[in-house]
Amino acid sequence: MNMISNTSTLWFRLAQFDIKLRYRNSTFGPLWITLNTAIFAASVGFLYAVLLNQPIREYLHHLATSIVLWQFLSATVVEGAESVINAHDLILNTKMSPASCIFRCVTKNFMILLHNLIVVLFTMLIAYPNVGLNIPMFVIGVVLLIAHATWISSIVSVISVRFRDVPLITASAMQLLFILSPILWTAKVLPSESLFLVLNPITYMIDAARTPILNGGTDYTSVLVSAAIALLGSLAAYALYRRTQHRIPYWL
Repeated sequence: MNMISNTSTLWFRLAQFDIKLRYRNSTFGPLWITLNTAIFAASVGFLYAVLLNQPIREYLHHLATSIVLWQFLSATVVEGAESVINAHDLILNTKMSPASCIFRCVTKNFMILLHNLIVVLFTMLIAYPNVGLNIPMFVIGVVLLIAHATWISSIVSVISVRFRDVPLITASAMQLLFILSPILWTAKVLPSESLFLVLNPITYMIDAARTPILNGGTDYTSVLVSAAIALLGSLAAYALYRRTQHRIPYWL
């Protein structure tokens, strides 16, 4: 238990250090994260609400919620692809494991997610002042999203150590998924049986956490599919890590 506690503290301290280093000598510090998200959601939201013929207040809340959740997933996966490579000195010269680098990345981006939830709550008060948060299902959705970010990062980080083009491929893939997923656009603009929705795993990952704070409801299909993907993905990531963990220092 002490080892687990010490390791968790290490992830937390390193994640804090990463955020402080990024915003060193900045006037607003980490609040720039929230400001950037709010400015993006406001500027893009008003434009796309008109283009998609959506009610402005409801669309702003949809966009802000989707962007905040997507930024966490995307940033964790993209940064996670290089997390082990960037920490090669620590891995080679200390007892720090490659897994710690991945959890460090996940922890840092989770802290950023907590900052950005301020924007989500603000847009919710504007769009649905009388609708309450479905907090239990929201927490479950976020936990599942963290699980997805972790297993995907674990897989791409290990493969990236062996094949150095993978981080660039990962970044490009996440940009494409951003366009193909219901983040800038809503699922209402497509038929419910559209392949862009049914076969897109991002739809289920985001919806599991998004629906409870969009209208206070629960999308049980998304929760179940997201949980199944998280379980299978985690098993695959664990198997890959167990198979390659002793080779990673040599690949670095």
